[in-house]
Amino acid sequence: MQSTKADEGLGLTEVMVAMVLLGIIMMAMITTVVLALNSTASNLTVATAAEAVQQRIEDVRAASVAGDCDVVEGAAFPTGTVTDGRGITYTIEGSATYTIGGTSADSCTHAATEEERDPVQLMRLTVTARSDAPGAQDPVVSTTTDILVKFQP
Repeated sequence: MQSTKADEGLGLTEVMVAMVLLGIIMMAMITTVVLALNSTASNLTVATAAEAVQQRIEDVRAASVAGDCDVVEGAAFPTGTVTDGRGITYTIEGSATYTIGGTSADSCTHAATEEERDPVQLMRLTVTARSDAPGAQDPVVSTTTDILVKFQP
């Protein structure tokens, strides 16, 4: 049998092999895209939690200017919740230890009398964010910082 111009081109076998190869390549690409999306979602969770923790720390820093233990602790200790745009809820909690003149204490030291100001003290504040989101680490974010509690006249 002689070959004619009509017999030239790709046969069914070549087309099938090309489709199988294209399918394998596409599956590898889809896996990479899914992993990238999961990583992005995880990073967004951590970023949102870190922002909420930093906001709590800034609130306590602002309250520390009052030099009043009750004001500082009122900003540091309440447990609060934050919900991001995806509907994930974060629980923000604060805990603290104090140092007054080199001595550690578990609570803020109040002035002896009403007329005096609370003494200068160093507050070591730890703020933690937790989430019940599937796959989220516990805690999502935890940050510790030192804050000087001092009355500013």
